[in-house]
Amino acid sequence: MSTAQATIKGNFEAQEQEFDYWVEDIEGKVPEDLTGTFFRNGPGRLKIGDEEFLNWFDGDGMVGRTTFVDGKVHFANKFIRTPKYVDETAAGKMLYRGFGGAPKGNFFKRFAPPANPANTGLILHNDKFLALNEGGRPYQVDPASLDTVGEYTYDDSLGKANVFSAHGKINPKTGYYYNFGICFDVSLKGLKPGFELYKIDPKGQMVQRQVFELDFIPLLHDFALTENYAVFVQSSVSLHGNLFMTMLKNESMADLMKFDKSLANKIIIIDLHTLQRVDSIEIDPVSCLHFGNAYEKNGEIHFDMMETKDGAYPTPENPTEPMNIFSDDVNFRAGAARYKRFIVNLKSRQVQSEYINDALEGEFPQWDWRRTTTENRYAVATAYTGEGPRTYFGAVQKIDRLTGKVETHDFGSYRFNGEPLMVAKPGSTSEDEFYVMVYVYNGNTNKTEVVLIDSQNFSEPMATIKLDFHMPQGFHGMYTPKVFL
Repeated sequence: MSTAQATIKGNFEAQEQEFDYWVEDIEGKVPEDLTGTFFRNGPGRLKIGDEEFLNWFDGDGMVGRTTFVDGKVHFANKFIRTPKYVDETAAGKMLYRGFGGAPKGNFFKRFAPPANPANTGLILHNDKFLALNEGGRPYQVDPASLDTVGEYTYDDSLGKANVFSAHGKINPKTGYYYNFGICFDVSLKGLKPGFELYKIDPKGQMVQRQVFELDFIPLLHDFALTENYAVFVQSSVSLHGNLFMTMLKNESMADLMKFDKSLANKIIIIDLHTLQRVDSIEIDPVSCLHFGNAYEKNGEIHFDMMETKDGAYPTPENPTEPMNIFSDDVNFRAGAARYKRFIVNLKSRQVQSEYINDALEGEFPQWDWRRTTTENRYAVATAYTGEGPRTYFGAVQKIDRLTGKVETHDFGSYRFNGEPLMVAKPGSTSEDEFYVMVYVYNGNTNKTEVVLIDSQNFSEPMATIKLDFHMPQGFHGMYTPKVFL
């Protein structure tokens, strides 16, 4: 096994311990005006006992919390106590079906829905801190102690069959929070797929919800939000094959996801006031996981996405093996995406799109959340740089959407980063005055670092906060100016 392969595996190794301490090992200087809390969610473990979970998305959720106050840094992490985590920890083995399959030896569990590991995203709304996964209802977590409170149902508005995605968005102007979940209408005619859009007011009450039909079962992971519209893309990545037979054979549901250009791709536009579909506009085949910011301008909707390149997903004609992050030949770069802008004219229904040519292959686009639904000039994302053994993100990029200029921060050999967050500098008057916060796994030391980057000196680290241990590579996070300890 090469050094690169060993480092990639270390990037995902479990962290069973939970820590709570003031970090002393800091290279550089943490700005004293930076006051707040950086949270991140992700799989804390991808195996139990000798059994590896069969898919990255099945790992047990763990929240990492980095708190900044008076130039000092405090770190804590804790697993989310879902039934899956609690029961499997006690048993020392897999007990629940996941996206990647069911534990061996129990025939009937093959037909159970995947357990909710609460491992993907986070949101703080109406003082409720929620851990999210699109396979179930959210889990409420105490942001100070990181203790799990339990499933959160919005006063029983979310039933056991409802799911709540990891990519809800808050309109900062109104305080309304919007989220969605995939749903199915089961009848004698078969399984009819759709998604349900949820509208939650600033007081945390679910005030509206509406189901929208889909033509097939697409990979619907994220959406874009403007002041008046929610924008979804029904893409070519969809569920193919027989779900029942997949369960019967105890195969991975991931095997069913295929890129099929013959399917009708649509931009679906929903009015946020009435929760009615405004339009569905067919577009050329596309595949994407994550969206950037969106806004309205001169009768048009502008939204950004990371478009996955051709070949990232198997096709019905050319099936491939699903990705196993512990395999020696894993190559995350095969699923790289490019930053792309879309403009939809609401009157003419014409759609324009273009890549930002200088943007590097990457993923996880982010922007200043205070500008959600408002035109933004800057965005950040993960990036691949160079060629060779680096098969996970090793850099972040700062993208100027106005000029197309791109700056990069390369973390160096055998250092792999997750999603970067943009945090406006306190008292800033320019959009180009922000800090970037990002987790970086250092394969040279087998430890994780929280790196701060100044937008005005993007190629150099401002501060490197060195943890005494490693945190497995995660998914999504959030920042709040509130201090939680």
